[in-house]
Amino acid sequence: MIAMPEKVHVAVAVKRTPREALMTALGFLPDPLSKGASAQRVVVKPSIYDPRLIGNTDLEMARAVVGLFRKAMQICLVESDNPLRTSEEAFEMTGYSTLADERVELVNLSQAELREVQFLGNHFGKREMPSVLHGARLLLNLATMKAEPGVTSVGAGVKNLFGLLPERDKSIYHSTIDSVLVDLLACYRPDLTIIDLTNPVIGKREAGVSRHLGGVIVGADPLAVDAICADLLGVDPLEVPFLRMAYERGLGEILLDRISILGTDHQKERLFQFFH
Repeated sequence: MIAMPEKVHVAVAVKRTPREALMTALGFLPDPLSKGASAQRVVVKPSIYDPRLIGNTDLEMARAVVGLFRKAMQICLVESDNPLRTSEEAFEMTGYSTLADERVELVNLSQAELREVQFLGNHFGKREMPSVLHGARLLLNLATMKAEPGVTSVGAGVKNLFGLLPERDKSIYHSTIDSVLVDLLACYRPDLTIIDLTNPVIGKREAGVSRHLGGVIVGADPLAVDAICADLLGVDPLEVPFLRMAYERGLGEILLDRISILGTDHQKERLFQFFH
């Protein structure tokens, strides 16, 4: 008898507040932060591309994540500059600056100390990356979800890793973004991916339309989380180039029949009905 591969778990929740949603989803997962005992700090990468637009990681979801670790270890909220704003401006305009204290540091990756890193070579060879991303740390990818036709099809967890690159102008990588994302995932695989669905964007961000859901998707396998996001957006994960490339390199699971969605039937129904 052939043993069937064990399913990968992804948890979902829809609740009144981001904290309630996050805690509920984490409660469904077996050992969601198993590496935490050996970590010395937590590195959290939110999504704050343009603070003037909707679609950034909700401040209250970031506050909930910070609250999980505040008493246990140092927390670094990290973001890099881009042509639209500096990281400091992004933190200030979104209210993230209110999270900073003796336990929480806001880190501009574009100004951080760098170290030479050997990538696996899908796109990068050796290059310099921020030192804060290395060492005994937990890496939490705190992203949002949106359709990105003509860019990566699906903007969710893996796409958010693009912001780990310290260059202010990252447009030089747009033509090869799929290979770049696979390299970043291989080198900086998050210990936990959290997709903030507090107020998902409807249509283009520039139109300024969002709708309250109060949801979250959480998982230790970043590809599985993105595969569920793709499915919610009506996209076959196998048709998303960077997801397929990463899957073929053994970096995670994207086959939907091998991904188990944990959560109550009611909450799963609310989530899928929202996007369909």
